[in-house]
Order: sequence, then structure tokens, then C-alpha cells
Amino acid sequence: MPSAWTLQPAATGGGPAGTARLDDLVASGATNLGFCGGDDWEPEIAASGQHVYVGIAHFPGDPTCDPASGGPREIYVRSSHDGGSSFGPLVKLPRLGYPSVVDVVVTVDEITEAVYVSFLAFGAGFDTDVLVAKSTDFGSTWTTTKINGPLCTACDHPWLVAHDDDVYVMYASGEDHFLSRSDDGGATWTESLVLEDAHVAFAEGGVLDAAGNAWFAWGDCLGSCTGTTAAIFQVSRTQAGTSNTAFARVAEGTAGPHCPPSVSCGFAYWGPQDDIAIDGAGNLYLVWQDNLGRPPIVQLSSCSASTDCTRSTNWRHVGRVDDKTATGCAGGGCYALYPRIEGGSAGKISVIWMDDRLGAPLDHNNGWNVWYRTSTNGGVSWSRRSVRVSQFDPARSESHANGFEFPYGDYQGIDLLGNQAVMVWGEGHNYVGGPSNPGHVIYRSMPT
Repeated sequence: MPSAWTLQPAATGGGPAGTARLDDLVASGATNLGFCGGDDWEPEIAASGQHVYVGIAHFPGDPTCDPASGGPREIYVRSSHDGGSSFGPLVKLPRLGYPSVVDVVVTVDEITEAVYVSFLAFGAGFDTDVLVAKSTDFGSTWTTTKINGPLCTACDHPWLVAHDDDVYVMYASGEDHFLSRSDDGGATWTESLVLEDAHVAFAEGGVLDAAGNAWFAWGDCLGSCTGTTAAIFQVSRTQAGTSNTAFARVAEGTAGPHCPPSVSCGFAYWGPQDDIAIDGAGNLYLVWQDNLGRPPIVQLSSCSASTDCTRSTNWRHVGRVDDKTATGCAGGGCYALYPRIEGGSAGKISVIWMDDRLGAPLDHNNGWNVWYRTSTNGGVSWSRRSVRVSQFDPARSESHANGFEFPYGDYQGIDLLGNQAVMVWGEGHNYVGGPSNPGHVIYRSMPT
């Protein structure tokens, strides 16, 4: 169960970003990492050594349990320095005067140990811009820089990776796929248009190979994300230290399902989703949401390290990842969405996704859970049936014995620390949230 919340005097210090008024938190099972009254959305996670960093997009929540929950829109990071067993306070990132912020992604430079967080910022006369915050003291203090422009002025869905002061951030504007790159640890940035095609682009994940090349997953929509080839799943590789980028199409599919009639959702909220991973041998993996002729399932494709993975012909379909019909999911009608993947040693992969197999009734507005599965042979077979990660928490009204009511955010996060998987996700009542229906960001660590 989540740890109890205790009010304390507002923090003073904590560097230029400041800190929230929440006690340090011991993680036990599925643990609420955000505000007790929400409204916390769409988290992401990165881990390195014994350090775990979780990014959270906060909206004004219910202040009943703590006035801080009703605070304005912010990006927060919460850090652990004992492998995810406990977390320090929520630290607010500088947002450069932008009134609205969202779409947070976290990465760690394994060489310099710097932590980078990308997010969107917009509103009140600003363009929709990409900001990157950096910490060089393990998440205690942060500085923020706007990194897009002059090419992109209405940007969306940034994703980033970093290696030895080379930082790569992919984002999009409609059909335009952009890269902003820094070779000096984020002091200066250069923006490039790396692909323009007919698809509405969404960067969905990123990894680095042993040579320092940056690989990204893209889950793109054809036009309005409708039709028999609405979903285009592709990967890109940016050569280390350059902006030279090549793309390879891996799979395609139909549009994702619509949200239930009782819920109003954003564009393509259950649309194309994918993620990329790399294992210790350099093999690449792509998990992707398959909607072709059935309610959504999760598929896996891979590319051997011994081949050129910028060539589509070198990617092969491995097989299905989810086992949503193992329990419940009458007639296979439940939805498996939001897959994430992380690579370990050679052939070892860990995957999470959300599905509503325990929905009663199966109306896609209850019974949602996060599920976890591992393979030691690149997904050819799986070590066991999936394990339910999310847990019932009577302190949160969106949580029930059979799961939570609705996914809160259209991605979640997983990383590996030795033999432990650390995971974050969002649980909500509906897509809209707010003080009367706040969502929460939940963290859990489990053995691989």
C-alpha cells in the first residue's frame, strides 16, 4: 500500500527549482509517488546504478488531503538513491514562465551521471515548445533550456537519450520528424528536420547502442489515424555525434479502438503505441500495438545486432507478447495497450502493458491493470504467465479490487536495475481528471 502522507513546512532551498511539501517516501508494493489528491498524469522513469528518477506531470488536484495537491500545472521529479526502495521529495522543474507543461520523459547519461528531462511547454502566447531540464547533482537542483526552433514551432511528444554529453531529443509537428541535438551536455542545441512524410508522428521511446548511436521508436498515424494502414511503426537511428538519421519501417496496422462512449479522450489516445529496447548483445526489439481485425494485442519484432537495423528487411516478427486471455477477457474482447519494453543481458527482455481483462462488465471503463512478463530468449518464449503489477489501494477512489477505472496517460515506464524491474504508470477515473476525478502516478519494483 502507499505510504501515509504527512504535511510538513514548505521546503526552503532545494536549489532554483524548489521542492514540494511532502515527506520522503518508502516504497512498499504499488506506491503513490505523486500528490495524495493528484492530479498526476503520464509518468516516465529512468534508472542508473542505485539511482531511480521518476518524472510526473501535475495538474491541479483535490486539495482536501493536502493543499499542495491543488497546485498549478508543473513537472516534478522524484528521486531514489537506494535502488527504488525509498524516494526523496517531489522537486519542481523550472518551466521558464510557460503556464502549461506536459509529456515528461526522463533519461540518465551513464557516463556523466547527468539527468535530463524533456517536456512540452505552451500557453499564454507561447508556441508549443520543447524544454529540457538538466541536473548534475542526482536530481536535487535543475536548470531548464528551450531546445526547439526555428524550424518547429508547434511541437509534440518529445523523447530523449543521452551519452557522454551527447543529447538527442526527437519530437514532431504533424508529419515532420525533428531532432534537436547537443554535443556539450545541453549548453547548445541544433535542430534538424530528419523526416517529412504523410504521417502524424509520435516519438515513443529511445535507446543507445554500444557505439553511441541513438535509436528511437515511432508510432505514427496516417492522416487522422483511421483506415486499414493507420498505424505506422518505425525506428530511426541517428549516428553518434551527428544529426544523420535513417528510418526503417517495422510494422503497420489499423487504427486503435475508440474510447468508451462515456469518456471523452484526446487524439489517438488508444492509437498506435510502440517502444524500443536493446539487450546486452546489441539486439534491438520493438513492441507494438496490433489492432488488425481484433481488439488490441501486443506484438514483438526484433533485429539482430549482426545486421543493419536501418533496413526494414532485417526486422522479423517474433510473436505475441501479452496473454490477456489467460484470466478473464471474455472472447478476447479486452484491450491490451501502452506496451513498454526494456532489455537486460543478451536475449533478456522485460515488458509491461495495460489491459482490462478483469473488467466487470467488460466496458473498457474498469478492470484496468498493469501486467509484467519476461523472456530470456528474445521473446521466442516467455518465462511465465504475466504478473499483475498494479494493486488495489482503498485510499484512491479510482482503484478497485479488480483494477483501476481508466489509464491515466498514454505511456508508462519501465527500467531495469540488476535483477529488479522498476515501473511507473498512471491510474485514473477517466481521461479528463481534475480535482473531482484526480489521477495518480504509481510506482512498483519487482524481481525480474
